[in-house]
Amino acid sequence: MKPAFTRGFRLHLPGGAHLDGAEFPSGRVYVLDDPEYGLATAATSMEHLLEGYHSARVEWPGDLLVPLALFQDLAAAAAELAAASPGQTADRARTVLGRLTEYLGADAVARTPHPNEDRTENH
Repeated sequence: MKPAFTRGFRLHLPGGAHLDGAEFPSGRVYVLDDPEYGLATAATSMEHLLEGYHSARVEWPGDLLVPLALFQDLAAAAAELAAASPGQTADRARTVLGRLTEYLGADAVARTPHPNEDRTENH
């Protein structure tokens, strides 16, 4: 289904970087590769765009796969486990969290506070 208005998206690249983009009602898409210098990639469809960005994942507004609060709790629990009981279980928890972090992208990691930070204030 094509949007009635232009809608933004985030293109998550392998390695954690992401690019901002927009899909127009015509189906054409643009991705800002380097906003500082005005460099962008345009394609006639999302499918054509993704042909040039192998293994990239598209995130639409509202697509958060794991609620941020749940991700923050998981990160805090893994950090507490690693500190309290170093060993095979803690290593496994860190490995799983690392895989989840890679899947969600670096932006999720950057928004996740350290376990000792106060998470009650609005960010």
